[in-house]
Order: sequence, then C-alpha cells, then structure tokens
Amino acid sequence: MKLITFDFEGTLVNFQWNLDGAVTEVIAAMSREGIDPAVLQGMNYAAIYNYVEEKEQEWGFANGYLVSIIAGIYDKYDLDATSRWLPVDGLAGTLHRLEGYRLALVSNIGRISLAKVLPKFGLDQSFSITVSRNDVNVLKPDPEGLLQAITTFGTAKDEVIHIGDSLSDLYAARKAGVKVGIILGGENKPEVLLREEPDLVIDKLSSLPDALTKFGF
Repeated sequence: MKLITFDFEGTLVNFQWNLDGAVTEVIAAMSREGIDPAVLQGMNYAAIYNYVEEKEQEWGFANGYLVSIIAGIYDKYDLDATSRWLPVDGLAGTLHRLEGYRLALVSNIGRISLAKVLPKFGLDQSFSITVSRNDVNVLKPDPEGLLQAITTFGTAKDEVIHIGDSLSDLYAARKAGVKVGIILGGENKPEVLLREEPDLVIDKLSSLPDALTKFGF
C-alpha cells in the first residue's frame, strides 16, 4: 500500500507559528549559555535546532542540554499557535477520500501540542504513525522523520509522497528520496517553492485526492 506522509502546520491547519519570535528568543537563550549569537544569525528555527544539536558537545555541553532549552521554547510557541490553528477547508473529507493509502504525520511540531490538537480536530485516528519533533534528533529539512515513517511501514520509496507547504518539507522529501507535493499558501512564498519544481503542486488540500490520481500515484 502506498504511503502519504503529511506535514501539519500550513498543510492540515493554517500557519500560525511565530517564527521570528521563536528565533529571537532562542538566540537570546543560547547567548546566555555563552554561544556567540553571530553563529546563529540568518538561520530559521529548524536550522538553529539542528545546528545546536550537532555542535553542543563540541562546545562543551552535555548531549541534549542546549537542545532541551530550545525544545522548551518551541513547546511554548507550539502551544501559542494551538489557540489560533484552524483545520484547512475540507480536511476530514479529504483524509476520508485517502483511505486507500497509508497515512502518516511527520511534523516539526512537538508531541505536547499535537496530542492536544489532533483530537480537537478529529484527527487522532487519522494517521497510522505520528512523528513529532520529540521523536527525532533533527528536524526537517533533515529527512530523519520521513525515513522513520518509511522504515516503520517498510514501504518502497517510489511508493511514498510527502505533502507539505515549505522548503523544509521539500528538501526533507528530496533527501529521503521520495516524491514531494506542495500546498501553496503556507510557510514559504509560492514563487520560492515553485522554483524548486516539486513533483506535485496544489492550491488547497481538498484537491489532493484528484491530483494524486492524475499524477498516477
């Protein structure tokens, strides 16, 4: 059975995360730990997380210490976004139309907020596996979460497509060696995403079942 992996925010719910606020707070927190803010400037939230995870032992910190600080900050911003998230139009009906596929959720959102919001939107039984920020060492655009889902099902990579709204989703799918479908209107601007030539492009989630059929997936 073919596997569809979904991003969460910007894909299944509207995008509400305060990206700039989170980055500013994390850089300040790392500065208090003695990390030169200049090394983190220009990075987005996921790049900072992944870079600190890679470097913290080299910097002389216990493995996981700095990342736990960042994760705590991101949990706060997750919870802030939960108060404004709304499911995209046609979400339940679209997932119902995809029952012939295996469905998985692979998100940079943390477990606490996903556990809170998935039942709220009737999605707690929609996915065979959920891979959150807390289930991986590094975030998308690293492919770890996608590869975890693929390995769990033992699905051949040519029978997997990842659906997301951002460059992080696109790059993670490419690194994982799977197809990628992009829903416009999320984290990144359409022109930025289209330059990367995703395999599938749609304007709204409800178009996905028909688009997959036309795509031959």
